[in-house]
Amino acid sequence: MMAKILYAVNGDGLGHATRSMPIIQALSRRHDVKAIVGSRRSYDFMKGHVKNLSMFEGLRFVYEKNTVKLYDTINSNAKLMFKKSSNFRKVFNIIRRFKPDMIIVDCDYLTISVARLFNIPLVCVCNIHAFSEMTYTFPKRYAQSYYVEKILTKVFTSNIDYHVITTFFYLPVKKKNVFLYPPILRKEIIDMRPSRKDYYLVYQTTGSTSISTNNRIIRMLRGSKERFIVYGFDKEGIDGNVTYRKTNDDQFFKDFKDCKACIANGGFTFISEAVSLHKPVLSIPIKGTFEQSLNALEIKRLGYGDMCDMLTKKKLADFIKNNDRYYDNLKRYRREDNSRIIKKIENLVRELA
Repeated sequence: MMAKILYAVNGDGLGHATRSMPIIQALSRRHDVKAIVGSRRSYDFMKGHVKNLSMFEGLRFVYEKNTVKLYDTINSNAKLMFKKSSNFRKVFNIIRRFKPDMIIVDCDYLTISVARLFNIPLVCVCNIHAFSEMTYTFPKRYAQSYYVEKILTKVFTSNIDYHVITTFFYLPVKKKNVFLYPPILRKEIIDMRPSRKDYYLVYQTTGSTSISTNNRIIRMLRGSKERFIVYGFDKEGIDGNVTYRKTNDDQFFKDFKDCKACIANGGFTFISEAVSLHKPVLSIPIKGTFEQSLNALEIKRLGYGDMCDMLTKKKLADFIKNNDRYYDNLKRYRREDNSRIIKKIENLVRELA
């Protein structure tokens, strides 16, 4: 049975687009799929790989000094939703004209909100709702960011029929409509045969980390005897034991494949790919994003690496010292392709559409 499916992708960072493309491409072989994406950057990234693609300005976080600014985020997104050339109206018209049998979202809250008006079956395929749909404990210092994200999630996602959550950690779920699956991986990661050479890969999310935070990270790296390859600083060159690279997929995959371990924020896509390649991770989550903090806490709990709120000389030295132990723990993790999650989504299409 062929179904009409609208697939909406969050535009706040490329991770959503990266993991949505394999699912969109698989569904497009059997169904009429229209994809919409919430930023120009993600649109440019996807347009050569997805046939029926449209763009709108989606909701996103506002960052300052490696921290999410809650008031500015709410204010900016409210203006975005209800400005004269309303993105709310744009998504509304896309749904009205396309008349989908069902909607799949990768955590695009704007599309979820508009979908309420149409009473169309809605499936959320993402990692972010691990924090709201699983049972776990966490340190008190993360309580504020937890409750902020919990409130926003309750407000925007009350109409989701099924959650298909991608995760590298498996904790008890709260409801029967929640299903856990391994991370969605790019073909380059699935096909990769990793090795361990004598350098560490550092990946900072562009635009979300302050200059002072970046400078501090570089000072810590320069104080080490190890070698580091750094992405996300929008520069090229060599500074002692630190090599800077601008974004280049071919070079990035090569550096990723051969690195000894990784240092990154708490973003799920990069961390899940690192875990799949058995690369230990030192995670420095962006402050105020509980979802990133949960990813980092689980990396530490599982023994796949470590986490910190601010990189210090001791934390970096301890991570390097314990790298082999983290690597041995990661050997237990089995990398999978995307076949199981695609089969699950196809089953939900048959059920709902």
